[in-house]
Amino acid sequence: MTSSYREDNIRRVTDGAVDETIGGRVRRLRIERGMSQRALSGPGISYAYVSRIEGGQRNPSLKAIRLLARKLGVTAEYLETGAKIPAAKELELRIADAELELRLGRDTEHAEATLTAVIDERPGGPEEARARAALGILASRRGDNAQAIRQLEAATDSSLVRPERRSDVYETLATAYVATGAPNKAITLLERCLEEVVSRRPDDVTLQIRYLTFLATTFSALGQLDRARAVLANAVERADGYEISSARVVLYWTLARIAWMQNDSDEALAYVARAIGLLEASDDSLQLARAHILSAQISNLEGRFEEAGPHLSQADRLLALGGDRDDVGILRAEQAKYEANTGHPERALAFSREAVDALDADVRHAPTAWHALGTAQASAGNLPAAEEAFGRALEGLVELRQWRQAAATARDWAAALREAGRETEAYDLLERALFLELRETGAGAAQKS
Repeated sequence: MTSSYREDNIRRVTDGAVDETIGGRVRRLRIERGMSQRALSGPGISYAYVSRIEGGQRNPSLKAIRLLARKLGVTAEYLETGAKIPAAKELELRIADAELELRLGRDTEHAEATLTAVIDERPGGPEEARARAALGILASRRGDNAQAIRQLEAATDSSLVRPERRSDVYETLATAYVATGAPNKAITLLERCLEEVVSRRPDDVTLQIRYLTFLATTFSALGQLDRARAVLANAVERADGYEISSARVVLYWTLARIAWMQNDSDEALAYVARAIGLLEASDDSLQLARAHILSAQISNLEGRFEEAGPHLSQADRLLALGGDRDDVGILRAEQAKYEANTGHPERALAFSREAVDALDADVRHAPTAWHALGTAQASAGNLPAAEEAFGRALEGLVELRQWRQAAATARDWAAALREAGRETEAYDLLERALFLELRETGAGAAQKS
């Protein structure tokens, strides 16, 4: 027996763990299971052959490994390598654990490091695409839209993350495009996703409606209400006859936004109430929180603060279970407006600063945060700071063609000026608010004609 033979077949201790040979594993497992060498033998594998394997005198063939593994109740890979979990399965579990950590918002730095390591280990494979998708969604949650786009484009360009399987990835990428001032890219992406879903899953009405409503939301966020209504009409037609609660929630959601933009707040709140009713029967706490935030947002902008309060309390409770940075930022903005208008300026300032911190890098939501800060500063008597915030909010909302919210911002700014005795400037802002509302009403009338 040579020294190399002995070195290959003795137990070695490395990093505190015992490293077994194949023969050593076979012997240990056989004894643990109370089996004799004869019981372990089979066609082409005599008990003497088993003895020689255990003694390190023979290296088993692949056929022998498979037979022995089956009798011992382990995988062939474990018998050969000692790895209890196959390498591919172990990698999949690492990715799944990291994705779960990200969804729960726990130890995101460790999850991020795990996913980055996966990309280095398996470049070009499905594992890389899946890891980049998760990293992109994490970047979007943090408000780093440029990084989100880089990761998500790499994931979707691989053809391994497809629209019919990962709608969340494509919706996040579209949102990041809008947030960085590239709405046409978002629209092109969503239209392509819809085409592919219709082609590959013609019977999946829920997924088709999901993409249609997200496309409508994108159009409405850009002020293109005629196109949003056309897309929603298509969605309603497809949903007709299907009792799909998740699809109807999204439809109600988008219809509420468009109703409010067309100066019909009562209808908007009625649509949100329908969505809340469906969501309360589900276990989707995040979407339910978002529905309550939308109700509060509409109520606040209409000056119906008593109605906003209960919705904000519900949303705050639900988001404690988990929510994106944007969700929390929008909630804080609405809480700031509520507190400012119900006589609590210090609380309003605290909430509004949290909102700005969370949303300032996102062109879609930053104006909402600045509006909240302006309202809070005005309630605290800090008019110069309030004017600066109102000005930033108004400029951003006009660029986004969010005419009704821009009009509400102008009215709040005017109210602050009137409180300070600056009547002429306040009157000018009220005129501008009227002009902005007429733009919204005119757009809506044009779409209905």
